[in-house]
Amino acid sequence: MHKVSIPDYAFQRGAMMRPPLHIVPASTAVLAIDFQRFFIDADQPMANVHARDMLAAANRLHAALRKAGGLVIFTQHSMGPVPTRNASGDYPPALAELRTGQELLPGSASFDLHPAIECASNDLHVVKYQSSPLHPRAATGLEETLRARHIDTLIITGLVTNGCCDCTARDAFQYGYKTIIASDATAAMSDDEHNAALLNLEIYYAYVASCDAIVAALG
Repeated sequence: MHKVSIPDYAFQRGAMMRPPLHIVPASTAVLAIDFQRFFIDADQPMANVHARDMLAAANRLHAALRKAGGLVIFTQHSMGPVPTRNASGDYPPALAELRTGQELLPGSASFDLHPAIECASNDLHVVKYQSSPLHPRAATGLEETLRARHIDTLIITGLVTNGCCDCTARDAFQYGYKTIIASDATAAMSDDEHNAALLNLEIYYAYVASCDAIVAALG
């Protein structure tokens, strides 16, 4: 499990940017980012022990939001061609250099959600082609889905903290959502990377809170 260490000044500056945390479950969704075997299984390129250590906390938070009446949305990252944009079969430039073999392609084991992650029948699932599922080139239609369901608050869990989670939090803020990132239901390759991302997000873009604090705010 990550040793979360965020200096007090970050929370003090964050408090100047936003009011105390309050969550209305009916207008809240969890964006569960890329809980895929590629980032979790020990034999995968970007796996790490921190990812495996936080799965139980993520399941607990997701279950609490479902019970309170909120929505859980799982994303899966694909290295494949964007079906609505790349008729030529080209890969997005930011992803091309990372593509090796069949990793993170639909149908491959690395693309699958990790079996320890608990899903429910009313959860949503989207495949994304950019780091943030809210990015227009991610080809998810997620922004339209959220607006149609009157979602105004997004809780971010998943992988990796300083990668897709960070990008998602920034986009969520820019689109006007109240944004919360779960400090113990996200993970990076090291404590330093995890804490550096959380530090900056707390100051400028998001509430950074533990799963216990988020569950308590659900009321």
